[in-house]
Amino acid sequence: MRRAAAGLAVLICAAAPARSADPCAATTQMDLNACAGAAYERADAAMNAAYGKLMKRIGPKAKDSLRAAQKAWLPFRDASCALEAMGVEGGSIQPQVHADCLARVTAARTKILTGYLTCEEGDVTCVGRFEE
Repeated sequence: MRRAAAGLAVLICAAAPARSADPCAATTQMDLNACAGAAYERADAAMNAAYGKLMKRIGPKAKDSLRAAQKAWLPFRDASCALEAMGVEGGSIQPQVHADCLARVTAARTKILTGYLTCEEGDVTCVGRFEE
């Protein structure tokens, strides 16, 4: 009897889908939500790094303006992504849609901040040169 139970357990385990350590390699909605959340966290870390680098380069007046712009941008991003996820409100995909939006919009902001750091000579909008 024990052999039969052990054999049955082996069959059940072998038939069950393997659970991947990488949520982005899985196909369950819970794993896809986790993958999207991780992508947003990476995008947020990259944006914070670019912001911090820019803040170290610019002068006090520009720092105040950048800080104000970022404080205004954050609620805009959050409200925009909440709006985008409304179409799937209450569904299991809502966290994924929301996190995908946050990652995409945050990556776009990072590109802008990075552009301020790497602008060309003669660019009058180059925040990275405001060293006053």
